[in-house]
Amino acid sequence: MRINVKEALMIADKYDSGVTILYLADIHIKNNTESVTIPKDTPFDQSQYEYLERAGIKCIDVQYNDKLYAKLVSNYPAMYRPPVSRKTVIEFDRFMDSLESANTSTKRKRNIISLCEYYKKSLGMPYEVIISLGEKINFRRWNEIKMNLNRNSPIDYRFDECGIIVFFILNAADPNYSQNFMKFTELVSLICDSKRLGVLFSPDFTPETDVYTVNSKAELLKCYMATNASLIIVGEDLNDSYKEALSQVKSYDRYAKFMVIKNPEPSAKMEILAQIKNVYGSRLWEER
Repeated sequence: MRINVKEALMIADKYDSGVTILYLADIHIKNNTESVTIPKDTPFDQSQYEYLERAGIKCIDVQYNDKLYAKLVSNYPAMYRPPVSRKTVIEFDRFMDSLESANTSTKRKRNIISLCEYYKKSLGMPYEVIISLGEKINFRRWNEIKMNLNRNSPIDYRFDECGIIVFFILNAADPNYSQNFMKFTELVSLICDSKRLGVLFSPDFTPETDVYTVNSKAELLKCYMATNASLIIVGEDLNDSYKEALSQVKSYDRYAKFMVIKNPEPSAKMEILAQIKNVYGSRLWEER
């Protein structure tokens, strides 16, 4: 896995010997006055930072381990996402069969994002990465790599669909525009405050980056395709304009998920967030 040198330094400083950071491959540091080689399997420590900095090396390849990744998630939540689930290779194989079956019946092609890393280690040879952290895995890719994994190896992962679209058609010429705009902003604010209020829609959901807004029916499908959002929430009654836009999304993705939330009363905010969590976490393609 590749991490920023400053991230490695922070982890090493903050957790001292509690987290091991090992180089994945030999690294050669050269500048005008020195030449240093750090062999693979060498632990990263603060003394190496100056050499790397002077050589202009910003990132290094290190060996994945659960503890290191957990620390990166807790310290850099915008960069590193926690897994949604874990399966053994045997369980994952059946899971990928189900995903492939769903992908054949919809235009949206769903993938799994690996949040672990595995290597093939041969004596005297560089480590060969079998699964890399952050790699998108589809059915074809899975069948290329699964034979190189122990059947009981755990695979941490998340889905490549993530995020919520708040869909609320706004028209500045509408006499109710100001009222509708307030309803729209209240709904967006409620969803963005979900984590602060103690409701986590999914372990990998980040309210600061995963909430999208659409105020035109012509833009809904474009946003859904561009963001790979997992859920569309409509903020008012389903008139013909809403139905037309949602129908376009459904034609593209038969497993698209919709919710209608009108007038989110402050007294009911926790109940509303619980409903969103329930729908957001469902996988219609698994339930078919």
